[in-house]
Amino acid sequence: MSLMGPLNQSTPLRRPPGLLYSCLLAGILLAVAACGPKVIEGRPPFVGISGMTLTDGALTTRYDISNQNGVEMTIERARITVNVSTSELTRYEGNSRLVIDANSTEEISTRETPSDFTETLLRSLENGELDSLSFDLEGRIQTLEDGELRIAQKGYLYRVPGRPGQFRSAVTQANELIRDDRL
Repeated sequence: MSLMGPLNQSTPLRRPPGLLYSCLLAGILLAVAACGPKVIEGRPPFVGISGMTLTDGALTTRYDISNQNGVEMTIERARITVNVSTSELTRYEGNSRLVIDANSTEEISTRETPSDFTETLLRSLENGELDSLSFDLEGRIQTLEDGELRIAQKGYLYRVPGRPGQFRSAVTQANELIRDDRL
């Protein structure tokens, strides 16, 4: 006789059959994996004007390109145009490869001689004749991963107080950025 008493012979412990046990284990693993963190992929970059400077007869425009994905993005070509009303204020066109790490931002810039129209508008903004200047930023970004993406935003340029010839922007409306599928 044991110290634990007699074993109950009527309810033996049984092990689930092999196939049932395997399916149950696979289901639990899938459920746990589904609850894990999601890596965002396929989201187009956000493009904004980080700054604009008009000095010595040259207009320099800096653009931030933000990769909002959890994976690296490779930009092969970019065309960005900033319009005021129906007139072009500035543009960027580049075929240089730009690799942007996951969830990070890179800056690109252009330096050009502004048109008389552009210089007059920006000087009016700088001198306080205009409080702000509304703009439309439009363009196309060609990525290795997702093909050609369209960008479209509306925003305003403002002078930077105490810094002659410097301007900043604020985006008021960023349209959904869409992949161009040619089906």
